Amino acid sequence: MKGSDKTRQNYLQVLIPVCASNFFLLTAYVNGLYTTNEYGYSTFQNQLLPNRSIENTSEGSFCDSNTSSQAYQDEQTVQEVVSRWGVYISLAEGLPLLFSSLLLSSLSDSMGRKPFLFLGAIGVLTRQFLMTMAMVFEWNIYLFATFALIDGICGGWVIEIAISMAIIADITSAGKSRSFLIAVLSFVFGMGFSLGTFVSGYIVTEIGYEFSMAVSCGSAGLAIMIICFIQETVCKTQRKNRTFSCVGKLKEIIRLFIKDDSSSSSSTRFRFIAAILAFFFLMMAKLSTVAFEIFYLMGSPYCFSPEKISVFETVRAVLSEIVILIGIKLMQRCLMDEIIALVGTISSVALLVLYGIAPTDIYLYIAIAVGSFGMCAVPILRAIMSKMTSPDKQGAVFGCIAVVENICNLCSGVIGGAIYSETVALYRGTAFFIFTGFVVMSGFLLLAMIKDSRKNKYRNDYTSIQ
Repeated sequence: MKGSDKTRQNYLQVLIPVCASNFFLLTAYVNGLYTTNEYGYSTFQNQLLPNRSIENTSEGSFCDSNTSSQAYQDEQTVQEVVSRWGVYISLAEGLPLLFSSLLLSSLSDSMGRKPFLFLGAIGVLTRQFLMTMAMVFEWNIYLFATFALIDGICGGWVIEIAISMAIIADITSAGKSRSFLIAVLSFVFGMGFSLGTFVSGYIVTEIGYEFSMAVSCGSAGLAIMIICFIQETVCKTQRKNRTFSCVGKLKEIIRLFIKDDSSSSSSTRFRFIAAILAFFFLMMAKLSTVAFEIFYLMGSPYCFSPEKISVFETVRAVLSEIVILIGIKLMQRCLMDEIIALVGTISSVALLVLYGIAPTDIYLYIAIAVGSFGMCAVPILRAIMSKMTSPDKQGAVFGCIAVVENICNLCSGVIGGAIYSETVALYRGTAFFIFTGFVVMSGFLLLAMIKDSRKNKYRNDYTSIQ
């Protein structure tokens, strides 16, 4: 959408603590996620195969590449059970998130952003603390689903991202500055993800699962402290003039899908629906593979230890975020946003296919190289939807994106874990091939948007990220 490209003069005083708090909170969440999955894998091994032992928690494995051996069959049994356990946790977290994210992000328009940043961070801290206690005192492992439920009710990491994006919209106008800051914030999310994956394996290897979860608690607590220094971007006057209505907010979101925005020549019902669907398919593919990737890497023929998983995932995430940030900046000088996102989907397809067919871990490293630009479409699509929406509807559009992200978060864990648990014995890479289809669907939608943009000459409505 065309318009002046303005940013608040003191935007760095807001942006820096927002980025810092998100970095430490994502580190806490991801470190806890990887530690929990590895702890679950180890616990179910001990429960299902009590007469077998591993010499070292960090390096031992029931891996066996001989598919007819008893060790291999035992491994498949463990993977199926732990995948279903992961589905229960995903449901417990995801179901309440469907409602809490829309409600809390909408409430932030009338009550301010900071209270809900605090609420989401407190939810993550509570979850990590209770899981730490469960590991220390060896509580029933199925109680982990209850802890995830508490996090989901509070909004967790999803509401943190939605509110942070709304803060970016508060301090910028539609244009290159908003696109760039959204890309920067996405880069920070990636760095937090990278650090979380890196420290989890090393801490688990050196001192144990419960200490790794304790580090997550400390990181979440630090995020809460930093939130105290974030300036409120919704002033008191705006809060007084805005009244919250669930029905009214729902109507605003529905209008995005059924009515063109007359204030923007680039905003049409078709373009918004295509963008949100492309976002949905990409996030489904990304989050679904996360749900079972750890189990995939820990099994044969790779047999990754927690330490090796940490290094692998860290290299993958850091490389991807750097390539995406630099790539977007360079490519937007000569390409429209939709084409850049399409290039990203092609990169994602290559990554998933190589993952699925990988006979050795060398293929996995090749996959992360060719797929490093894959997730560029996610921040690009966020920027496209934000820029095609008028300033007074930014809350509605980010609320809509949050709902879609929550649906993906819920469905991906359930679907990803279920597909992997049911197909792992047939062919271990089947799940990756299935989710490749999701990325291909996103690519077709982007092609439709490119055709529509060229047909209606919308290209001039977008500006380069600088």
